[in-house]
Parts: sequence; structure tokens; C-alpha cells
Amino acid sequence: MEKKKLGIIGVAGSGARFATGQAVKIRTLRKWFSDRYGEDQVLFANIDSAKKHPLRVLKNIRMALKNCQNVLFMPGQNIEIFAPVTAIMNRKFKCRIQYIVTGGDLAEVLKRKPSLVKYIASFDGTHVQSTKLCAELKGLGVEKAMYLPNCRDYVPAVEFDHWKDMPVRVCTYSRVTKDKGILDAIEIVKKANQLAGKTLFNLEIYGKMYDSFKEELDKALEESGGIAKYMGVRDSSETVDTLRSCFAILFPTYFECECFAGTALDAFSARIPIIANDWLYNSEVINSGTDGFIYPFRDNDVAAQQLYKLYTDKELYKHIQDGCEVSMKRFSTDVVMDQFNALLV
Repeated sequence: MEKKKLGIIGVAGSGARFATGQAVKIRTLRKWFSDRYGEDQVLFANIDSAKKHPLRVLKNIRMALKNCQNVLFMPGQNIEIFAPVTAIMNRKFKCRIQYIVTGGDLAEVLKRKPSLVKYIASFDGTHVQSTKLCAELKGLGVEKAMYLPNCRDYVPAVEFDHWKDMPVRVCTYSRVTKDKGILDAIEIVKKANQLAGKTLFNLEIYGKMYDSFKEELDKALEESGGIAKYMGVRDSSETVDTLRSCFAILFPTYFECECFAGTALDAFSARIPIIANDWLYNSEVINSGTDGFIYPFRDNDVAAQQLYKLYTDKELYKHIQDGCEVSMKRFSTDVVMDQFNALLV
């Protein structure tokens, strides 16, 4: 039987559990390659629920390796299990494997578990979202590490008057956990309102709520005086429409595995400024003063000043919107994946 052009090994499903950046990226690439080569040439091997259904997952991995010329290896978590299993199984099938990494902790994982290096190094490419991480992986022995930025499908800009309604809507759009900086975001909005001398901004918090954080967030919302509200989860297909009517995105993350955060792409897609903490690789993605702002690590006073400045300086706001348009094109799926596609046989 003639082999299919491409297989994708990853996790898929519906609901809030599959609203992560990893799941969004899998859906984006699956659609792009299906549109490029035809749905009959793209095989998806779902590895969800590996602990409950290990035999089914092994069968799916084997199916992708056996029946495809190329495989995108996108396990997300449990790399210490899936990398050896996939590499060992592929000794028989000799499929070309491209490991697409989401998140920024792979180097730390390999430092803790150096035995994984030989398996990952056996893949035809290990594609990471940071040039710094790429260099670090090469130093650890993953010589085929390559830079592959995160991407989003290009969407046209839509005009929106962010000054017509009061209070102005500001948001966060990420997992709702403490280390995503949600409490910092509330503090930033409080401080920006103090600068304005009135309730100029309200905060809308979008994303999956984690149980371990719910009680603490509920207390912070109650103490916020009504300026912050949890809005729940939005499907990825609703992201741009949800964000377009917001004035700006706050991204105060200090999440230890952050890499090329999809939140930045969401801001570029919606053509609204992102105000981001200077954490890990954010400054590789966001060109501060051009398509958003980077503020000193957890300096909520500076972040509040940037937010208030955007409201009082419409020319600056328009300048950032223009920068978002440029970055949206640069990180569009077509631009990024056309370059990546050249690696496939």
C-alpha cells in the first residue's frame, strides 16, 4: 500500500481540556496539511488517555509510523514515555519524524533525564519555538534542533472603536492559574484606574479555570470592587472575535514552561496591544514598542503606566496596531509552514 504523505501523533478532543496551546497548534497544522495535500493524505494518531488505553495508543503510533512517509510528533506531555516508544518502534519503519515542541522546558527535561537525548536526537528534526532554546538543545546533543515559530491562520483586520464604551475592556487570555499572572493582571488594572482617577478599565479573564486556583481567584475577584470578572472558556474558533472588542491583552505570566506563547499571536490576530511580563522568551516574540510592550519582571506599576498611556495616546495605539498587522503576517501559518514543508519528502 502506498504510504500517506503525513501522519500526526498528538492529542485531540473537545471541551475545555483541549483548549490548550498544544491542542490549538495540532488543529492548526492538521488543517493546513489537509488543505495542502488532501484529507486522505493526512493520518491522525490520537494518543489521548494513554494511561487508560495504552494498547490503543501504541496501535495508533504504530499505524502512523507504518503508513506515512513523514510524521509530526506532537505529544505535548509525557515525552519521557512517548519519545523512546516512538523512536524504538520507528527502527522498523524508518519513517521521517519531525518533533514539534510546544513549551520551553525541553532542555530542562533533558538535563534531568539525559537518557532521552539519544531518542530525540534520532528524529529527523526537533523544532522549537525559541532561538535560545534551539542553541541550548544543540549543546545538549540534539544536533538537529531547529527554530520553528508558533503560528496562527491569517485573519484580516477589523476596525473597532475602543474609546466608545466605558469602562474600557481589558483581558487576559490563557490558562487561569496563579503562575499565568492572573492576580498581577487584576493589580495592573487597579493601578491603571488609580492613574486615571476613575474606573477607566475593567478586566475580563478568559481561559480554563484550574481547581487549585479557584478559591484564591474568587477571593481576589470579590476584593476587586467589580473591576474584574471571570468569563469562562472560549472555543479557539471564537478567539479573534472575542478579543477584537477588547482594548488590550495583559500577559503577566511567570509560568516556568512558557515559550512562544499563543497569547501573543492572539493579540496580533485581534490587532490589539499585548502588555507582557519580561519572562523567558516573551521578548523574542514581542517587539516592545512596535507590536506590544514588555515591562520589567512583575513590575505592575510600569505595566499600569503602559496600559494608561495606550488609552491617552491614540497615535501610539494605532502604531501598535500596525505592528500587530506586520507580526500577524510574519507568523501566519502559510508563511511558517511553507518553510517547514520544504523539509518533508
